[in-house]
Amino acid sequence: MNKPRFLGIFLVVFAALLVGWNWADGGRWYTDGLLAVAGIIGPMVHGWVLEPAPGGTGTPVWVNGAEHVRAALQFDALSVGVVPVIALLAATPGLGARRRLGAMVMGALMCFLIDVLIVALFPLLVFYKNPFTDVIGTFLGLIVFVGAPVIIWFALTFRHLRVSLPSLQQRAV
Repeated sequence: MNKPRFLGIFLVVFAALLVGWNWADGGRWYTDGLLAVAGIIGPMVHGWVLEPAPGGTGTPVWVNGAEHVRAALQFDALSVGVVPVIALLAATPGLGARRRLGAMVMGALMCFLIDVLIVALFPLLVFYKNPFTDVIGTFLGLIVFVGAPVIIWFALTFRHLRVSLPSLQQRAV
């Protein structure tokens, strides 16, 4: 694997995807889908209902009877997490077009499902404040914003990278 080439392709694709993401208003589409799915899953998990923000703008609110918890998440930052996953998969050498496309779709879906989990669990982590929920909330934030793109990329390309690595290991010896 040519590391400078991999990095160059990653950076170019990442920049192009960010421009496209902003141009197509990907964050709004992603957030709308995220809130729709979390709004279905959340009540089944914990009984809270996700209500849209008054007037359709602002922060949605999780409601459980008289209790209210604003879903105070940075949805723009959460939604753009799919971009590095796709860029990493696009830059991975040796993947065929069909496999690359499948990995990109799977990677985007995995990002989406992780984000749904965060939004769906939000009222449990915020309303029931204790040391356990603080640790879990911090861990989930770290995973989503920092680790998820690389973990998903690695999980989807591990077999391919493992086959490619022996040639790298021979050069290192």
